[in-house]
Amino acid sequence: MTSGTTTGAETPAGDVRTVAGGRPATAAAGPAGRAPRRVLLVTGSLGEGHHAAARAVEERARALWPGVEVTWTETLDAMGQGAGRLFPAIYAGCVRRLPWLYELYFRLLWHAAPFRAGTRAVVSRWSARGIAAAVDAHRPDLVVATFPEAVLGLGRLRRAGRLPMPAVALVADPAPHPLWGDAALDVHLVSTEDGARMLRRAVPGAAVRVAALPVVGAFTPPGSDAPVRARPLVYVSCGSLAFGDVAGACTAVLDGGGDVLVSAGRVPSVRTRLEQVARAHPRGVRMHVVDWVSDPAATTRDCDAVVTNAGGATALEAIACARPLLLFAPIPGHGRANAELLAGAGLATVCPGPADLRAAVEALADPAARADVTARLRARLDGTDLAADVAALVPAVGSPAAGSPTGGTAADAASTAAAPAATTRPGERVRGQDALFLYAATPAVPQQVGARLLIDDPDGPGTDPALAEGWRAHVASLVTERAAHIELLTRRLAPSRPGRARRWVVDTAPDPARHVRARAVHVGPGADHETWDDALTAFFAEPVDPVATGWELLIARHTGGDGIGVLAKVHHALGDGLAVTDALIRLLTDEEAALPARGPGETAAPRTRRDRIRAGARVARGIAGLALAGTAGRSPLSGGVSSPGPRRIGVRLDGKQVRDAARAHGVGTTVLVLAVVAEFLHRHLAAHAGGAPDHVRTMVPLTTRTTRGVGSRSSGNRTAAVSVDLPTGPMTPAERVTRVAALLERGTASGQPEGAAAVLQLLGALPGRAQEVLVGGVYGRRFFHLLASVMPGARRPLHVQGARIREVYPVLPLAEGVGLAVGALNWGPWTTLGVTADAGIVPALGGIPDCLRASLRDMSDVCGRG
Repeated sequence: MTSGTTTGAETPAGDVRTVAGGRPATAAAGPAGRAPRRVLLVTGSLGEGHHAAARAVEERARALWPGVEVTWTETLDAMGQGAGRLFPAIYAGCVRRLPWLYELYFRLLWHAAPFRAGTRAVVSRWSARGIAAAVDAHRPDLVVATFPEAVLGLGRLRRAGRLPMPAVALVADPAPHPLWGDAALDVHLVSTEDGARMLRRAVPGAAVRVAALPVVGAFTPPGSDAPVRARPLVYVSCGSLAFGDVAGACTAVLDGGGDVLVSAGRVPSVRTRLEQVARAHPRGVRMHVVDWVSDPAATTRDCDAVVTNAGGATALEAIACARPLLLFAPIPGHGRANAELLAGAGLATVCPGPADLRAAVEALADPAARADVTARLRARLDGTDLAADVAALVPAVGSPAAGSPTGGTAADAASTAAAPAATTRPGERVRGQDALFLYAATPAVPQQVGARLLIDDPDGPGTDPALAEGWRAHVASLVTERAAHIELLTRRLAPSRPGRARRWVVDTAPDPARHVRARAVHVGPGADHETWDDALTAFFAEPVDPVATGWELLIARHTGGDGIGVLAKVHHALGDGLAVTDALIRLLTDEEAALPARGPGETAAPRTRRDRIRAGARVARGIAGLALAGTAGRSPLSGGVSSPGPRRIGVRLDGKQVRDAARAHGVGTTVLVLAVVAEFLHRHLAAHAGGAPDHVRTMVPLTTRTTRGVGSRSSGNRTAAVSVDLPTGPMTPAERVTRVAALLERGTASGQPEGAAAVLQLLGALPGRAQEVLVGGVYGRRFFHLLASVMPGARRPLHVQGARIREVYPVLPLAEGVGLAVGALNWGPWTTLGVTADAGIVPALGGIPDCLRASLRDMSDVCGRG
């Protein structure tokens, strides 16, 4: 593979370069934390456009990270002897002589799935070997591909576990085609919003972000003192290969009253033809023919308009210089796609034939018309900064959360510093504990967890949409600033592949447009939703896509002044309820707080051989206990899934009352809350279902985040379940509490959590199809009828934009055929319950809140009488 290595030693630390849009990039603009020492640029020689994009990355990398070693590698040369000459020859031959064939190829990529899949498979396998050799030789900290064949090769390496460092695609075409993306890569940078939508459609699950134009910093708009010509000087450039009717373009420009500067692309036959035009045309004296433009940035900036065939780089360079762009007879395939996209975005004018080009040049004869176009293009460039985009490709490792380091207390800073660096690698196989929820999900019973945060509304009652939009914009800005530092919020699933285990995609820069609903909603009489429960039920009725999104936020405002709501849903495969709550606190709060962190095994002594034997025996007992528990039998809480989906109900209990009752009974709050749920089931089913059974098989998740070797912020689901036959028959509240405590202790002591964790670990080692079959057989009404989880929360006040987070309600999913799930969270003075219930299975949903409160009162009253 052809490669070249240079270092940035010659670039001084204070070097300042101007980027498109006129904003400087300095060496100090690098990310907090470590900077990359080696960057690998993977490009390809089909024209100069891919190299131009690579030069733009190299320039910004040197300005950001002085001393960085930048290596270029040529994809085609490594694809076999002669490939470096054969591919360009085939490409140029098709475009020039068989344009219909190239157009057919392009259409098949988009519209024929077998052809697209086959092409991607062949190209990725073909290119991956040479790229792997370059990666092994140079051991880069960052890999950036500017060539579609390289993108596919990198994706293949990532899925094979051979590409642990950040790997990025910088798309050199305005309109990406299906070979430009791979969902296994960390992020794809594209130059327009429309291009981002195209790539997401072409490659579902790909992380895509709109970035600045991939051009070197010399391409900038002209200064205010640029001369104003009476006749427009039009630069005609049809790329390094001089595709298309260059002579016809020059003739049309001359006919339109413009002067011509044209490059022949070092193609002798093209130069001969152009010189013939200059001699024959009545205005040929106004046409200047050159073999090659040595300073394309100065040439582009100094002209009044640019004519090209929409190949890619020339068009982007013209836009970066704010020059009117005329796309003449676009070449087939990607050229026509680029032209359509740029014209639709108002960045160019498409001229299918000579008459159209002549008319476009005539329209630019007036200097005021040219100035209007320049002003519009300048506005498009404002705020773009390729240096910042490149800096973001290497997120800080072990750095504090985004934002001011002094934004919270010393305890907050210590808590943040204790958070481990992200452990998920792009392309990493999904653990068994996480895969469980992938295969347990069905269209009728999606597996998504979440929360409803209720924040005091400083503006009080009202329906002004601008107030809700202001909250939405604030949350979107927090996603931009902080989400990249919160591991759960950077995880999405790679698209499934038949017969293959599922793998992760890591999004290094989560896009708020992907994760924050574009429109806030209102809650209250006559509003979008009557109640908070209605709003939450509607939000969760649309399942979150673990491939395209992974997690989503909705902002809601109560018209009666009952607070601002942040509704959050996360696919359960990304993490458990504790991880979701922690992520939301770190994302949203002014304090940038988090649940108390604990590193993996910080205080545990090394395991001895005896420890390992005891642990193995405990796992064996746990697995045996789970097996001997048998099936759950019949229950009024199980049945067929009903439409339109489960109802979400929030219930607020007095936290002090819960703690006092637990203390009086001599148990912890987990046992007390489970006993309240059991008492509620006894009352509710007796009143509305013809009687309550003696017990309800309940799956109680217990966190493993406090066990040896597992940090409190370890990624994914870190729970192990205990199966408890929750006592729901007739008995005194005191007896119910005692029995719940004994059952939970028995299940925990028997090794059930360890046994369940071992089974899930084994699950992760199985092929995807086997995982799906196994989960479908055990996770549902056959083995349990209720899910109940009690989680810690935050006891001290936390705020968003200075407003107190008043309450937080957890949201749990159901399982197939299971009609009820209850999550409990201790938040400030409250214990909040989030109830998920299938109305077709659980009767009289409206009575659930009062029945739960009455059950707690009974527990407390018994204690008081005692």
